[in-house]
Amino acid sequence: MSSSANRNSDQSRPAWQLPAGVSRGAWDYVTEPSIASDYDRFHAGHPLLDLDRELISKHLGVHCNKPDGTPRIAIDFGCGTGRNLIPLAEQGWRVVGVDLSSEMLKEFRAKTNDWTRPKPATIRANMAKLECFADDFADAVLCMYSSLGMVQGRENRRSFMKHAQRILRRDGRFLVHVHNRGSWLRDPDGVRRTIKDWLRAKRDKTWELGDSIYAYRGLPSMYLHIYSEAELREDLLASGLKIEHFYRLNRQSSQFLGRTWFPHLRSGGFIAVCGRG
Repeated sequence: MSSSANRNSDQSRPAWQLPAGVSRGAWDYVTEPSIASDYDRFHAGHPLLDLDRELISKHLGVHCNKPDGTPRIAIDFGCGTGRNLIPLAEQGWRVVGVDLSSEMLKEFRAKTNDWTRPKPATIRANMAKLECFADDFADAVLCMYSSLGMVQGRENRRSFMKHAQRILRRDGRFLVHVHNRGSWLRDPDGVRRTIKDWLRAKRDKTWELGDSIYAYRGLPSMYLHIYSEAELREDLLASGLKIEHFYRLNRQSSQFLGRTWFPHLRSGGFIAVCGRG
């Protein structure tokens, strides 16, 4: 079967055949080739990408080798086209990119075709189902740019975090970014939206407070779960992760939020740096 036929089959997959934790909107996102081929151009210049790299560099340090001389391993879930892993690989890390989009992984591999250093490993996998990864595998586990929010269902998101904790070495670091729904309350219709969302979550077992469906890059029903600060902290701790640093971002996610009243309402998102509890 040709690749185009496989793609058409993927895109027409009925809802009951979708993987655990994957909404119709997220499935359309990962199976649409143009999302991947235009990814770098579309996101070029977004300040959050610079913040990601800044914090990854700060918390993973400059040493690419373990005390025994073997390379340290970094794995990025929702790696996209390799935005976070390529700089680490250039420093000497062994890197593993994981994404549900085969097209994203294809774009990632294309960037390293001419490398003489070890090339990244790429794995197509669902973030809610990671039993294939060994315990104590990685020195760094990344899940940036709200990739976690694309997982539908709190139990599925907690399942990912538990796998991240299990995969992480004892002295490793887990970095994760999410958007903040507390900032909704500052929007003109924010209070009404939050109440409406809360009521829907009460009567609809498939909907959770913070779930959002919206049009995105030609897709009619993109899915993203938007966290509160309390929810993120609870899920990390319940998954056996210890929060070592917690960063609040400003509304535009262009820099860190300074000292202010009600930061849980003013922050546009959060980045947590964790170790194993």
